[in-house]
Amino acid sequence: MLLALAGLAALSSAPVTLKSLVRDAWDLDTLCDYPAPAYVTRQASSYDRTSVRPGNDTWFANQDWGNFLGRESTNGRKEHVMADLKGPGCLVRYWSPNPAGITRVYIDGSTTPVIEAKSTDLLSGKVAPFVAPIGQFTSQGWSLYFPIPYQRGCKVTVDDSDKDAAARMYYHVQYRTYGDAVRLEPFSLEAAEREAAVYVKGLAAPTPEGRNFSWEGNLGPKESATVRLGNGPAVVRCLEFRMKPTAGADWNDPSATQNVLRSLRVVVVADGETCVDAPLGDLCGSSIGLAALDTPPVKVDASGTLSLRFPMPYKSGATVTVTNQGRATIRLAELAQTRPRPWTERSMHFHAQWLCSQINTRPLRDLPFLETSGTGVFVGCSIGISNPVPDWWGEGDEKMYIDHEAFPSTFGTGTEDYFGYGWSSPALFNHPFHYQSRCDGPGTKGHSNIGRWQILERLPFNSAFRFDMELWHWKECDMSYARTTYWYAKPGGSPARSDAGVHLPPFVPGPAKVKGALEGEELGYVASGGTNEIQGFDDLSGGKQLWWRDAKVGDRLTFHVPVLQKGRYKVLGRFCHAKDYGVHTITFGGIKKTIDFYDELGWSTIELGVTDLPAGTNDLVVTVNTPNTKAEPRNMFGLDYVLLVRED
Repeated sequence: MLLALAGLAALSSAPVTLKSLVRDAWDLDTLCDYPAPAYVTRQASSYDRTSVRPGNDTWFANQDWGNFLGRESTNGRKEHVMADLKGPGCLVRYWSPNPAGITRVYIDGSTTPVIEAKSTDLLSGKVAPFVAPIGQFTSQGWSLYFPIPYQRGCKVTVDDSDKDAAARMYYHVQYRTYGDAVRLEPFSLEAAEREAAVYVKGLAAPTPEGRNFSWEGNLGPKESATVRLGNGPAVVRCLEFRMKPTAGADWNDPSATQNVLRSLRVVVVADGETCVDAPLGDLCGSSIGLAALDTPPVKVDASGTLSLRFPMPYKSGATVTVTNQGRATIRLAELAQTRPRPWTERSMHFHAQWLCSQINTRPLRDLPFLETSGTGVFVGCSIGISNPVPDWWGEGDEKMYIDHEAFPSTFGTGTEDYFGYGWSSPALFNHPFHYQSRCDGPGTKGHSNIGRWQILERLPFNSAFRFDMELWHWKECDMSYARTTYWYAKPGGSPARSDAGVHLPPFVPGPAKVKGALEGEELGYVASGGTNEIQGFDDLSGGKQLWWRDAKVGDRLTFHVPVLQKGRYKVLGRFCHAKDYGVHTITFGGIKKTIDFYDELGWSTIELGVTDLPAGTNDLVVTVNTPNTKAEPRNMFGLDYVLLVRED
C-alpha cells in the first residue's frame, strides 16, 4: 500500500508544513476531503504481545504494560523504546495513564532529541508550547495531541530515571506514515510555538454560520419531519436540535428525556446515499440522557439543545429527517446551517451509524463497532454504557484494521485508554478530543456517556475499515452497550445502518440512601491540607463517601452540618477503615472523640456521643493525629454519613 501512497504523494512537490498539520487538529473542514498527500495512521502501544491471532487462547491477554520494542543506551542513558518509525511521517498523539521518567523524541537519526521533558509535565500542559489542551491530564489519563513531523525516521523513548516505573508504563504513540516521495517541513520548537497559539485559538473558535433551514412543531408517535437543504455543492456546518427535557427519571415514562433521545431517529440522506442513521442523543454524543458536554464536533446543553458540528458536504442536495419511534408526542425544533463548498474528486460525505447490544459479558469477544467498505477516513466514536454492577466493564482493547489487514495496525490497552482517560476512573471530564460526560457510580455502575474524536489522528482507508472493541468485563452480567461511529467516505461506499427497533436504556437502580442521613459527599466542607475526593462503593448510603487522604498531622477537615431544630442529639457516623487510614479526633458540639481507623477495609457505624446543638450550621471537625505504627502513612479518612437522632 505504501507504493500506492508514494505514487499519490509524487503528484505534489510542495512540502507538508507544520502549519497544515496543526490545521488538521482544529479545522474540522479538513475532514471533508480525502488526504493529499495520502498517508496511513497506525499506533504503537504497550498491548500484550502474546495476542497474536484471533481465536487463539491469548487473543484477549491483558498484560498491557511495559511491553517496549527494546531497551537501548543513548548518550550513556538506558532508554525504553516505545516507537521506532521509518520513512516520512508525523507523530500525532501520545498517551499514558502512568507516565514515567523522561520522554525523548529523536528524529532523522539524530542522537539529540527535539523534545526532552519529564513525561508527566509533557503530557499535562506544563511544557511550552504544548500547553493545555494540547497536553492535558484528564481523569487519570495524560495525553499530548501535537504533530511532530520527521523525514527519515523517528524514535520515541522513556528512560529509567523514575526508579524503573517505566517498566510498568502503559502507552500509546500514534503516527502517520507518508509515501517516500513526500517531503515534510523540518520540526522546530520555534515553529511549534507559533502554531500552538493558532491551534489553541482555533479550538476555541465558534462554528461558522451560514444559511438556515429549519422545522419546528410537535412530533407525534410514528410521525416524521424532514428538512430539505438547498442546492449544492454545499456543506452543513451545524445541525441543531432543541427539545424540552422532562424532569425526573421515571424510566417507564415514554416522555422521560433518556427515552425520547433514544426514540428520535435522525436520518441524513446526501446525494441519494444514507449517510447518517442514529438516535438523536447517541448521534450528539450523549447516549443516555442529557449530559452536558462541549467539544468541537458535538455539543450538548443540559437545557435541551444538542448540536452536531461535524461538517457534512453534499454535491447536489440533502435531507435531514427526524422520526419519532416512541410513544410520546415531542416538541422539537431543528435547525441546519449550510454554506457553499466546492465538490471535488477528493470530497467525502459525513457518515454516522449506531449499534446497540443487550449482551451478556461472557464469553470474552470482539464487539463490532464499525465495518465499512469504500474509501474514507474514520474520525471517532461515542458510547453509552448501562452497567448493572460496580465492577469495571471496559478492560477490552480497541482493534482497528485498515484495508483488510490480517492483524490490527491499531491495537490498544483498554477501553478507557482509547477514550483518553485511565484506571476506569469515574471522574467526569471534557477535553476537545475526548470526554466522559456521565458516570453514575458507585464505581462504574449505572449509565455512562463517553466519546473520542480522532481529528488529528484520523485514520484514512482505501478499500475497507473495521473497528472492534473487546468486550472484557470483570464480572459476568447482562449489560447494554450502545456505540455510535463517525467517518467520512467517498460516494459509493457502505451506507450508514442502525440496529432495527428502539433499544431504550435499561433502568439501573442506584444504592439507596439511609433515611435521615446527612451524606458526607453532600455536606459542605473545607480542608486545611490533603486531598478530597468522592469515592463510590455499592454498599454505602447513596453509593458514595467523602474521602480525605495524604493530610499531615494537625491538618483539619471541617464539615458544615445543618441542624434543623435546636435540641439534644445522639450523633452517629458511618466511617471507612482500612490499612492506610489514620487516627483522627472528631469534635462536634460538646463531643470530642479520637478513633483509630486502621483495620481491614470496611465500614462501621460509630456512636460519637450525645450533645446539645443549636439550630443552623454546626461544624464537625476532623483533626489528624499521629497514625497507628502499623498503618501505611496516608492518614486517610472516609465519611459515608452523619445521622442525628433526637434525644429530647
